[in-house]
Amino acid sequence: MLAVLLTIFILNTILGLLVNYFDTDQSVLWHELSPYFLCLQVSVIGWSVIYEFYVFRSGGHSLAKQLSARRLNLIESTPEESAALKLVEKLAQTFAIDVPAVYVLPDEIGVNALTAGFYPKDTVIILTWGALQNLDELELYGLLSHEFNQILTGEATENTRLKILYSGLTTFSQWGSKFAKQGFSGYKEKSRNKFETTFVAVGGVIWLIGSMGLLITRLIKYLTLGGRTFYNDYQTKRLISNHANIQTLLRIYVHHAGSQIHSEYSEAIAHMCFANSLGPQSWLNIHPSIEDRLYELNPTLLQDLQLENLKKLRNQPWFTLLRPLEDANIDIYNPWLSPQPLPLLRLSPISFAISDAVKPLNPEIRRQMERPELIQRALQTSTGSREVMVAILMIRQYREFIPAGAEVSRAIVDSLLNLDGRVHIQIFHDACACLGNMPATIARQFITKLAKIIQEDGEIGLLDALLLEKVKAEFHLLPMHTPSSLENAKPQIVRLIDALLHVQQINSVNQLDVRYRILQRVLSDEELELYEEISDEPIDLGEILNDVAGLLLRDRLSILGVAEICLWNERIITQDELDVLALLYWRLGFEHDEIVDQMQKKNSMMIV
Repeated sequence: MLAVLLTIFILNTILGLLVNYFDTDQSVLWHELSPYFLCLQVSVIGWSVIYEFYVFRSGGHSLAKQLSARRLNLIESTPEESAALKLVEKLAQTFAIDVPAVYVLPDEIGVNALTAGFYPKDTVIILTWGALQNLDELELYGLLSHEFNQILTGEATENTRLKILYSGLTTFSQWGSKFAKQGFSGYKEKSRNKFETTFVAVGGVIWLIGSMGLLITRLIKYLTLGGRTFYNDYQTKRLISNHANIQTLLRIYVHHAGSQIHSEYSEAIAHMCFANSLGPQSWLNIHPSIEDRLYELNPTLLQDLQLENLKKLRNQPWFTLLRPLEDANIDIYNPWLSPQPLPLLRLSPISFAISDAVKPLNPEIRRQMERPELIQRALQTSTGSREVMVAILMIRQYREFIPAGAEVSRAIVDSLLNLDGRVHIQIFHDACACLGNMPATIARQFITKLAKIIQEDGEIGLLDALLLEKVKAEFHLLPMHTPSSLENAKPQIVRLIDALLHVQQINSVNQLDVRYRILQRVLSDEELELYEEISDEPIDLGEILNDVAGLLLRDRLSILGVAEICLWNERIITQDELDVLALLYWRLGFEHDEIVDQMQKKNSMMIV
């Protein structure tokens, strides 16, 4: 009521100024047009509210229809949509409530979500397309948990009622936006509307008339609802007992489109959304900035993220001009550091016998292949498993020669050498699963020992680095998951592609052509010139893999898709290449069994 009265008073006063300009005898606050203008405003506001009550007779489903959202169903859903539906079902079972319907806004690339409805049966969760395409399972879990917290506390119902009550003040601006949109041609429309300028101009005038109501609405919402976002963040964190919502906020923080929703209803639903649905430069936003929310939940997190981004800049080609800054102490928390000096990238794959490099074994067959009794006995203990892992990495570095002073049983080495080399990685995985619990200090020492082995000759390959990542994961020593934007991770992506190329059985001339084709799909023309030559600087593949793993879900899938098309689309994939593919999918957060199976089938067809 305060918002309505304030809007009517201000608009009537503005009209009074115009009337007083032509007739100075008329009062500014109450003039001869005031009764008619007052009736008009009250009629429009009352009609809008009554109409909204009628429209919302179906609860949240009505809002989804109003926003042109598409309902998701498990039978006709994409993998990302299926993941969201399963998470919603799982959360509903956890909190013992009815499973809400899930909708998606197909044209919104920002990461956001909202919940609406009056009763359990008409409650819906509406996600943006950007949320489905850019959030991994953990981050989507954090976003949906926030929405379930609103359902459990009754805030979703309150927000729906507020949307209806405030509709009387936002109707004019929505009409103006809809009218102006008629003047913009769609992507598929080749012919232009000759009245498009008129539509935009008239729509702009209507929007301007309604902007006062919109501004007052935003002011009242800011005063009454502005403080609850921090409370909801804390409640969500306490509800799920983990930091998934922090990961979601971090993802929005690095996403180029943020959380903005480009719809004529974005103002009306701003108070219902997970994050700010308006432009970042808008005044009186109900939601605090993402930086403020992250600071409230974890005061040191943003500082760590900024330091990490500054550290990545050292890999930029132009940053060599500022090389003295490397001496600055820019260290962030890291569970394990690679031994110094860092190695160079291995420019050619480790040579294996021809029989080892032709056709990869089926994973199921490889797991069931018979092994020497000595290896089987070693894998039954944690100590024996560690010794087998050391021996396998040594063999990968020194195929023809095992150092005499190696701290590993010669019998284990001989048993492995007598096996098909394609089985070694499977044995490594089995040994990794048998490591058991170890004190953190001993685990770090063991990882350092493995790292020194794989870079003994001053070079390192991608498969060996991925195997080391697997060991770090077993000991829970992987670096913290820090989301990053595609623009900040371009140098890391290029180095990863270089490392990926040098696993391939491709001659050097063709390698450069393939590298250029991949980079063309990832970089702009200007960036291609910067990364035209392969860098000869020392490399930390573990850190690079962690940076790439922090990209948006869609960016990670895009990089993997480009690699598959350019590397293995027209070639037979070898065992090492297939192992790298499986481990790379795992490290970037994806299931890889189906991909490996597809590659095996394509391999068989090409060989036939």
